[in-house]
Amino acid sequence: MFERLAIVGGKIVTPQSIIENGTILCQDGEISFVGPSSEAEPEPGSSIIEAKGRYILPGFIDTHFHGSGGDDVMANGAAGIRRISRSLLKFGTTGFLATTIAARHEELMKSVEETLDARKQDIGSPEAAEILGMHIEGPYINIKFKGAQPDWGIRDPNFEECRELIEMASGMIKIMTLAPEVPGGLELIRMLSGAGIHPSLGHSDADYDTALEAIEAGATRATHLFNAMSGVHHRKPGLAAACLNEPGIQAELICDGVHVNPHMAKLAWKNKGAAGLTLITDATAAQGIGDGTYTLGDFQIKVRGPLCTLMDGVTIAGSVLTMNSAIRNAIDFTGMSLIDAAHTSSLAPAAACGVADRKGSLECGKDADMVILETDFSVSHTIRSGAVAYQKQLTDPD
Repeated sequence: MFERLAIVGGKIVTPQSIIENGTILCQDGEISFVGPSSEAEPEPGSSIIEAKGRYILPGFIDTHFHGSGGDDVMANGAAGIRRISRSLLKFGTTGFLATTIAARHEELMKSVEETLDARKQDIGSPEAAEILGMHIEGPYINIKFKGAQPDWGIRDPNFEECRELIEMASGMIKIMTLAPEVPGGLELIRMLSGAGIHPSLGHSDADYDTALEAIEAGATRATHLFNAMSGVHHRKPGLAAACLNEPGIQAELICDGVHVNPHMAKLAWKNKGAAGLTLITDATAAQGIGDGTYTLGDFQIKVRGPLCTLMDGVTIAGSVLTMNSAIRNAIDFTGMSLIDAAHTSSLAPAAACGVADRKGSLECGKDADMVILETDFSVSHTIRSGAVAYQKQLTDPD
């Protein structure tokens, strides 16, 4: 099933350093060698990719992602999710969390069932990005900071339905976004933490003290830092201020220049560093297609350039950002190194998904999931389980 693959002559981005003129050998779907080309010899019969002048990074993992290529996670069933997992490969994404929006309980149950079905059909396939689990964004959020979430899907925590959802998901729910200040919010955090799910603070009007209570209860993450949350004010610090200050919070950041001003992205970087940030796209079905009208859950959204809004043209509704563009922007906005960019786009999200032992960095014994980038950060090749899953053609747009 697996071929031998050698990627030679590239600039390999490891957690410790960038290996100039390096080689990666892959066998049986895993990385078998990472190091200088002078120390490696591809085995006879290996497929060889010449990567001279290009960067080799671990495959990107997107932990907050709603759709791509015209498909929405909640709109088109298991078949749509499987199409999404293939669309992602052209952007270097090799793993993701299927992310829902606030919805009725039966709709969320249906989405979990469809995601499980899609994962079962594609398990082990090198032709698709791996479905690493789910991110349930809502429904237990504050309607004041709903953003593009539908009113009818927002409600206070219902522990019976939440337990039913967790049980049905069979360990697939990795993150749940919630507002800690809503009735039952802190109890929900304790319940999720006890179930091995990361409680993520977002779509919330929590003040600083409530945020601290949430962290004490077990909250570990912040959903799209600065967006749809109480902000940073010198007399009334809100959730964003707490997430910046508290080291126990891993904060998502959307680096598209629309959701977060580049200067604020730099502020986040200075406060959180690589250990405290995860790059995400919050992408919608419009990712990779272009201007037009698309679906986000039950909403119609419109896209004009990098801006993705509800039909009012004002309310931001996800993005069309891709992970390769996210790390390019993060480096430009913050000055972070390529090593740190790889950490925030691969290793940190792998840890959130509970798969850092096998994904997220270019190390021997880990899954051979990686992306080869041109110097402009466009994707040259995407490798899944040691096989070429995507290769840029001369006719592909940049």
